[in-house]
Amino acid sequence: MRDRRLRHPEAGDRPILRREPILAILVALVAASAATAALAGGSVWAAACGAAVVVGVWGLERLVAHLGAGGSFGRGVAVGLAGMAARVALAVGALAAIGIAARAEFLDAALAFIVTYTVYVFARLWRHPAVTTSH
Repeated sequence: MRDRRLRHPEAGDRPILRREPILAILVALVAASAATAALAGGSVWAAACGAAVVVGVWGLERLVAHLGAGGSFGRGVAVGLAGMAARVALAVGALAAIGIAARAEFLDAALAFIVTYTVYVFARLWRHPAVTTSH
């Protein structure tokens, strides 16, 4: 029987922020976004929420990867496609909700989301580099 727990094989029983360096980076970016907004005179809560959306996207990505790993290839593709749609829906929906609820603070949330998501993409590339082949 396959071990289906959400953890890296070498992780052991370390705390989640030590097992998942990308999550630690994202949590630090949420705090940094809030601090930057406070220093710049922007909306602290909107910047923190905008950056926290990326934490939600990361969590959803981890969940979808876990669900798609077991089963057939077709099931994996279907779960992956559904996961992509769910991540986009989460990001767009959360930012739209912020924009509807507090139009003046939307820019702070959107900017924090863009910066945090950009760092997240580069952190994923650092954590999971592309497979290289030699010719």
